[in-house]
Amino acid sequence: MAGLDIQAIQDAKDAINEEKTPHSDFMRVAMNGTIFLIAVDAVASVVRPAVVTPVPMAPDHLIGVTNIRGQICCIIDAGKVMKLSEPVQEKNTQTRFLLLRHERVHLVLWVDSIADLYSIPTSDIPADDGGKYRQGLLHIGDEELPILRISALLD
Repeated sequence: MAGLDIQAIQDAKDAINEEKTPHSDFMRVAMNGTIFLIAVDAVASVVRPAVVTPVPMAPDHLIGVTNIRGQICCIIDAGKVMKLSEPVQEKNTQTRFLLLRHERVHLVLWVDSIADLYSIPTSDIPADDGGKYRQGLLHIGDEELPILRISALLD
């Protein structure tokens, strides 16, 4: 067995195991002047804004409804739900609708922009900090970004 490099074999095994580390994907979005991370698996699709129809006497956080691929969807202003100080920005080329995964309703978040996508090792995702709308803070580079708790918006 001369010439067999045990350390090289172990390094190769370690590299393969590192690639199998479970990851979670997040998108960096701007809503109401605030940056959040949203878990990609909570979003069914991302679409460009369509025609928004206001709903008379609707709750303050309901912007209106829209038709996305034949489904009537409620568009919410998450900033009003979370009581953020900035209003939703006017629709522009950066605005997107995030169709959320939910078993009963077709719910859309109005986001001002989507900046980046991140694949984070699951072990690096912070434990739940107990915030109502914030699951925790994730360190990316030299920033601390809040992870938005989508389920809290649906309650």
